[in-house]
Amino acid sequence: MFGKLLKLFRGRSVVIQGTGKLPEGEARTVDVGDVLAGGTQVVLCRLEGRLYALDTLCPHEGGRIAPGPLWDQKHVMCPLHNYRFDPRTGVCVSATCGKARTYRVEERDGHAEIWV
Repeated sequence: MFGKLLKLFRGRSVVIQGTGKLPEGEARTVDVGDVLAGGTQVVLCRLEGRLYALDTLCPHEGGRIAPGPLWDQKHVMCPLHNYRFDPRTGVCVSATCGKARTYRVEERDGHAEIWV
């Protein structure tokens, strides 16, 4: 029981290969596990030289945060209602909306370890 509780707080780590090739100001979507069987879809973005990860599910009406160039080179966007989010914090900067879920990321040797 205690182990299950700790797992809820720690999450599991997954290594994503080739993240070093993601250019500054860009976002791309990756699947962590089988999305249809309970996996997670994550958007990775590089901002100010660091890699950030957010859940692609927009907290406003279930849209999806889109890959591609960052809006104003600093925000990811959900095209459903053009809501923009700060990838560092998940905070919506363009409207009153909940935070997008963010994940801890550590990048080493061109690969990223993400805790989901």
